[in-house]
Amino acid sequence: MKWLCFAFLVQLVCIAKISCNSIRERNLFATELFQTIATENQQQNVIISPVAIQTALGLAYYGAEGKTATELQKGLHATAHQSKEGLAKSYHNLLHSYVKSKTILEIANKIYTREGMAIAPEFRAVAQKYFDSDAEELNFENETYAVREINQWLAEKTNGRIQNILTNIDPSTNVALVNAIFFKAKWARPFMDEETSERDFWLNAKQAIKVPTMFADNWYYYADYPELDAKAIELFFENIDLTMWFILPNKRDGLLELEQKLKGVDFKALEDRWEWKSVAVYLPKFKFEFDTDLKPALQKLGIETMFSGAADFSSIFQHSPINTRISQVQHKAFIDVNEIGCEAAAASVVVGVPMSLPLEPKTFVADHPFAFIIRDKYAMYFAGHIVKF
Repeated sequence: MKWLCFAFLVQLVCIAKISCNSIRERNLFATELFQTIATENQQQNVIISPVAIQTALGLAYYGAEGKTATELQKGLHATAHQSKEGLAKSYHNLLHSYVKSKTILEIANKIYTREGMAIAPEFRAVAQKYFDSDAEELNFENETYAVREINQWLAEKTNGRIQNILTNIDPSTNVALVNAIFFKAKWARPFMDEETSERDFWLNAKQAIKVPTMFADNWYYYADYPELDAKAIELFFENIDLTMWFILPNKRDGLLELEQKLKGVDFKALEDRWEWKSVAVYLPKFKFEFDTDLKPALQKLGIETMFSGAADFSSIFQHSPINTRISQVQHKAFIDVNEIGCEAAAASVVVGVPMSLPLEPKTFVADHPFAFIIRDKYAMYFAGHIVKF
């Protein structure tokens, strides 16, 4: 079973259809953000949710003006000719682009405002209409109470997987934009419990440890990418269009180089090169949390003014306070990958494909650091890498 969940908080202190362009721009932001965070965390396992981060920043962008808005627009790669409302509509379409079935994919947004401070009617309307966001007054001066309320909401929206993302909050906070995402799905082609065994995982070119490694021998989409010096395989989930890519550098110590090359990559172009092949897959089980402040990464992407005294979020409040700025961007995620899946493969995956084995079956042995993403044709929902156990 595949479980993922993510919680994201933006704290502001002192205060159309999904087009090809918007898809490309969202993926560009996603790969840039992931590459920035992954580079700074080469010794840690990483997982982020670009979609959750983008929707939270998109809501902040709608409330921004001046240089603050310009930097958010450029950082999010929104086209210069696209209106704020147009961008908001694209996020709305994204949030409603998947079909819920037996798979759980929930994205939730909420606005907490200081008691007695009125949100501008237009901002409230956009938050409700395009970001599915509720608004609630909160007594930030009672720090213990405010932290507990926000943490409880995030825990509820992530089915209890994200606990205590906040330990403190500035009592002078005027508004907090809270975003959570939870994903749970079964593999369409499951791994079998009895096939899991202890195998070597190379932490670097010279050091290996034994880790529980799953095995499956089945038909998958597979590709070799010489320009990335890597290979990749795509695993399907049951009852949803999202798929999980595992991208394995050919060299045991090639992850950093791979992630540099993934920055700005056109995933549609990579997808066009998938081949339906019989593949023997060895994939380690993994489960971990990742907790980080996104502020340094966003600043490296050119989103800086919103963290300074020059920030301008005057469109959020009916009567904007002075020096409304973002002081905290906290991100916490959890992931658990194991064998459990449905008892039979989804019929739609193998339509019209003969199941006889080729003369030279492929192997995909994830026995050294690798990257992974969960995406559909619209966006990248999660991205991460595994470097240790």
